[in-house]
Amino acid sequence: MDVTTGLIIIAVMYGILWFFDNFFKTCAHYPYIRFLEGTGFQIGFLSIKWKTKAFNRLIIRWGTSRPRFLHLWFSLGLYATLILLPVAIVLLLYSLFQNFSSSSGESKLAIEPIIPGVNLPASELGYYSLTLILCSVVHELGHALAAVLEDVNIIDIGANILFVLPAAYVNLSTDKFSSLTRKGTLKILCAGIWHNLILTFVAFVLFLSLPFLFSTFYHVNKGVTVINMARRSPLSGYRGLDIGDTIFKINECKVYDENSWYDCLGNLSGYKSAYCIESDLIHGLDESIPLKHLENGNLDCCDNKKSKNICFEYLDMADGILELPTHACLPARAIVEKSTNFCSSDSHNCPNNLYCFRPILANGTNLFKINCNTKDVIYLGLTSDIYRTVEVSSYIPKNLLFTTTDLPDVITKFVKYTAVFSLGLAIVNTIPFMYMDGQHIAEVLGIILLRKNLGKNGAKLLTITITWVFTFLLITHCLITVSKILL
Repeated sequence: MDVTTGLIIIAVMYGILWFFDNFFKTCAHYPYIRFLEGTGFQIGFLSIKWKTKAFNRLIIRWGTSRPRFLHLWFSLGLYATLILLPVAIVLLLYSLFQNFSSSSGESKLAIEPIIPGVNLPASELGYYSLTLILCSVVHELGHALAAVLEDVNIIDIGANILFVLPAAYVNLSTDKFSSLTRKGTLKILCAGIWHNLILTFVAFVLFLSLPFLFSTFYHVNKGVTVINMARRSPLSGYRGLDIGDTIFKINECKVYDENSWYDCLGNLSGYKSAYCIESDLIHGLDESIPLKHLENGNLDCCDNKKSKNICFEYLDMADGILELPTHACLPARAIVEKSTNFCSSDSHNCPNNLYCFRPILANGTNLFKINCNTKDVIYLGLTSDIYRTVEVSSYIPKNLLFTTTDLPDVITKFVKYTAVFSLGLAIVNTIPFMYMDGQHIAEVLGIILLRKNLGKNGAKLLTITITWVFTFLLITHCLITVSKILL
């Protein structure tokens, strides 16, 4: 079942729940309302809310078990958040500057919105939801434990699910919270961010340790294994890739793991592959016809009947002597298979007695060789098609007992997304942003730092203004980034 079908099924289930929710509220009003109140559920359009007091005693027990350690723990969290605050603001401003200074979405941004199906594989939406649950629960647990430590009552805890995006929350007594000292208030506000930072650190250390932990059963950093291919992948077929193949190189770009695999594919998008070829091979295989101009602006020197041939252009070295025809119609597979060197760099250098030729292809199309353990695969097409249709793993099975990479792949992806999302949640909550922790942290800091000079109302007005400015900047940055990605 593909992701689109799964999302449609989820939407239909939401529709059914919403229909029966309204039906029972109308026809079985009292018993159904009692049921909702007892379970804490509330069903809305494409959303579910849940709250409970069942965990209050457990959280109170945890929050009062080691008060000295927890006071030190959340004091460290307060200072860590105050250090992160200017860093997060600089990251936002830097990302915004990068957005305005770059005309495309190719530049790497410090803060980037994640869109499932666009810059996050849609097939990994499950990891997205599960890690968001974990990061959100850890975040809210920080608030809850700090609140117990500061003697603030917990009213209830709960979770909201908006379609497939979950978020936890803790509801605190506003009366006791508002009567706290400034430091106590900041401890509670910064506790969630602190817990996210700790979760990020733990997940990152675990992520770095996974190759060693799985090294008994899998080769790591020695290539990638093909674990899945779409049915209509251009690399399927008897001359293409097979599930279980190990990939070592794309042209001259070495593939060590999943990241280097995508880096090598990304590098191919920036330039056309070029090959060092013997002159005898050129003369023996050349089937050129007079040059003609195509509608797309490219040149062509091949007969339309020669479907396996491509027009290659000769890239002479700077200040070199033109020793071969400027264009040659050559069989693509034979040229790539017999070529042992590449000359895709700007200098187009080749060893002695070899000459640099580059295929003339439409925009986005490339010709390259994928070096595997069983064979070399020659591919002509869009690199984006490989992104979408071929799934690889950084783990290569060592023996027949562990022939699949499911377990290390699932753990690696879950840990990776946990580190990324937890850090992202910490940064976004640190920035003064409306309805986030950063808004309330900025208010408290504003009163502490500016009350003497501006008065309480003046300090509040200034911090609200700053919060709205950064809210506008963050939303603007996200909208620009999304528009660049989509366009």
